Amino acid sequence: MRTTGFDKTIDEATFMELQSLDCSYGFGKDWKKEKIPEIKEVFSILPHDKDIFIEVKTKEVIVPYLLKEIESQKAALNQITVISFYPEVIRRIKERNVNIKCNLLVAFDYENIKTSKIEEIILSIGADGLGAQNHKRFNNELIKMLRNIDKSVHVWTVNSTDDAEKYIKKGVDSITTNRPYFLRNHLKKKK
Repeated sequence: MRTTGFDKTIDEATFMELQSLDCSYGFGKDWKKEKIPEIKEVFSILPHDKDIFIEVKTKEVIVPYLLKEIESQKAALNQITVISFYPEVIRRIKERNVNIKCNLLVAFDYENIKTSKIEEIILSIGADGLGAQNHKRFNNELIKMLRNIDKSVHVWTVNSTDDAEKYIKKGVDSITTNRPYFLRNHLKKKK
């Protein structure tokens, strides 16, 4: 709904319906007629020096299909990270291919989850890192725990320069933003 105005979940839609959608919904005229690509199309244009984060928004039913696409593409596995709020998605991927990086996502607005519980889940599913919501609960204690267990640290959605600077100082591995050009330019000026 957010990007196309289409009020159906992906698992309720046919591939033909999805391909007919205009992804420019809410993004302005420069994006008019933008279509949802198949994942193999995205892989085919992925630069060799860039990484891609693939968010799985469904439960583990998608895993065999996703793995087939990932394992058949030409991009190096080290360019790909699968992210998901569903621990079972990550567990299933890691059971089939430990070389695919996977990060658990956490939204503090929707779940009052303790640092110790996050650590327990990450270790039990074999996750490589954590992607946490830009939130006051994404703090030094959580980052320290992740570093102590040798996991990567990521934050989403950071749109302000103050927040971006704060997370850079905290040593996060990546920042997800809706304003990449703006934040990148700001952070380059701060160097």
